[in-house]
Amino acid sequence: MIKSFSLLTFFLITTFGSLSQIINSNVTPETKEVKVDSIKDVTIDSLLINSITNYEKSTIYITAGYVNSFRYFTDESIYQSLGKKYDETPISTYSIGVGTYIPLTNHLDLEIGVSYVLQGEQYLFSDSLTDSTFHYVNKYKHFGLPIRLRYSIGNGNFKGLVYGGVIPSNILSIRYESDYTNVDGNEVLNNVETKKNDLASFNLTASIGFGFTYQKNDIGFILIPEYRYNLLNTFSGYPVKHNLWSWGVNSGLVINF
Repeated sequence: MIKSFSLLTFFLITTFGSLSQIINSNVTPETKEVKVDSIKDVTIDSLLINSITNYEKSTIYITAGYVNSFRYFTDESIYQSLGKKYDETPISTYSIGVGTYIPLTNHLDLEIGVSYVLQGEQYLFSDSLTDSTFHYVNKYKHFGLPIRLRYSIGNGNFKGLVYGGVIPSNILSIRYESDYTNVDGNEVLNNVETKKNDLASFNLTASIGFGFTYQKNDIGFILIPEYRYNLLNTFSGYPVKHNLWSWGVNSGLVINF
């Protein structure tokens, strides 16, 4: 009897110990899973916060500017019949543009836009004996698609800018305006003419510049002096070398989105 009681007691103690170990082994992994899940949640949240913080906004711009324009010219006709064009002088016109800056790095943007600019030349003849004059202006309507890189200097609201690139373009037409004064001193305006003959169908303009921008609350102001030079001849099938160039100052609004 005593022997049977002893065996029963030993069996109960052994069974209780085994159950305690099983229960303890089941509890411990649950605690570890909770810790792992909490670490995982914190890691994902941190990544989301960093991605939002480091997000670079794109910028659109609208500009208008003053342009002083002229051209490089060489008369290649047989009898140098276009020699009077060497006496032409620069003209002052305007430009407008709209586009976007796409961030590539913290300080480097890609500019893609649309540009319209008037470039040209003028000629003035004055007769000292009769006081009669003759004057004409050629205005080349220039439509282009700027593709430029812009590097910004600084990290605050005020930033310096340096940029350069090319502008695939087309000269739509030439606006020819002329007038003269007769010996009586009366001014006569001739009809405006639009010329399209002999214009090259495609041109490529090099563009460089610098300036600054000031932005606050996603809206700002931009000022950028610019120099442009047409790499290709203005005309096709016409005996001249004619490469338009201009310098000017563009200003306008920039908006982040």
